[in-house]
Amino acid sequence: MRTFSKPSSPKRILIHGINYAPELVGIGKYTGELGAYLASRGHRVTVLTAPPYYPQWRIHDYYRPQRWQREALDGVEVLRAPHYVPARVTSRGRLLQEVTFWTSCLFWWLSYLLRQPWDALVAVCPPLHSGLIPGILAQRRGIPLVIQVQDLQLDAARELGMLRQPGLLALLTRLESFVFGQAQAVVTISQTMAARIRDKGIKPECLHVLPNWADLDAIRPGRRQNQFRKELGLKSEVVVLYSGNLGEKQGLEIILEAAALTRGDPGIKYLIAGEGAVKTRLAAQAEKLGLENLAWLPLQSIERFGLLLAAADIHLVVQRQKAADLLMPSKLANILAAGRPFVVTALPDTELGQIISDSGAGILVPPENPAALAQAVLALAADPTARRRMGARARRYAESFLGREEILACWENLLSGLSEAGRFAKKTNRRD
Repeated sequence: MRTFSKPSSPKRILIHGINYAPELVGIGKYTGELGAYLASRGHRVTVLTAPPYYPQWRIHDYYRPQRWQREALDGVEVLRAPHYVPARVTSRGRLLQEVTFWTSCLFWWLSYLLRQPWDALVAVCPPLHSGLIPGILAQRRGIPLVIQVQDLQLDAARELGMLRQPGLLALLTRLESFVFGQAQAVVTISQTMAARIRDKGIKPECLHVLPNWADLDAIRPGRRQNQFRKELGLKSEVVVLYSGNLGEKQGLEIILEAAALTRGDPGIKYLIAGEGAVKTRLAAQAEKLGLENLAWLPLQSIERFGLLLAAADIHLVVQRQKAADLLMPSKLANILAAGRPFVVTALPDTELGQIISDSGAGILVPPENPAALAQAVLALAADPTARRRMGARARRYAESFLGREEILACWENLLSGLSEAGRFAKKTNRRD
């Protein structure tokens, strides 16, 4: 692993977003690791966020009842603001959640954050409004602002029909234009998402692609026959795993349909591990289909996650066709690091299609096509040699492009560089 010298000039950095550690998956995991890394490098990091709730859509027990709370976490000052968490996740419920979070955050902005001498601001989107007050600060005080786009939320809401009110969509479009327009840098996690953002009028020199990383030390190719399989009573079965968020954008019904199509092969076992908005509905559908070849697992702890990945023979990465270039599944980095083959439901000209081509570690099938997914699973299940070869290629790809230390060092260099440039510009303006 590469080592990096400490920065000569530590920065005062504010990160604002609704998800943060100790959430185990999704945006919260990556923002939490970014904050901890910057703090370990000597920077003074403050995070304004919500109590953890994702992907269960329930406030973690330790943070109940909700309140305005300050805590220290991995060397980071974390400010929590209470918010509404919908019991049933709908577009209206999520909108109400984001509005209550923004309103609740005003307490911290007015009582503390607006008075601090920030060197750099990071707004993590979604939600879009994470960039509103940072955008105003950037505009009025000349503080460098970085917008990190983990998910093109507005595009997804529009194209997947999650928001249908023209007036609200127009308002959110103006908010997005303002937020992006105040940023000195916009960071996103895939080239296709960057192309989408460029089409919104962002200058190419302001765009940076920094993918979500893998912890190559914690996630390694492991023994297939491990403790996890033993606990589940699995022996020689070919395990097909989907692990992660169970949400609307993935179109996870395709896994149930593929399981139904392949249940004639008793040597194939499907596992779905995770939590999310559609888990109850999917479980009911699986029961209706009588899928005895499919089992459900809860979200796994960090300590057991590597065992889960190693226990699987084939991993699934599924997306709806309309969501192909609007997000990049963060689970893929860990699958590659674990050295396992995977099946992706996407078109060849998408980012996922390009990764399949570049890595040679998986099979690409058309999205929303259960028969094609089932056929790919059967082909890999019948060919352990191909699985081993793909798994080796997966690990090589992860080591080449997805190392955590290297990507986080790029984050630090970006923030430090923008901060120094902003400081120089302020001095020049004062001389003028």
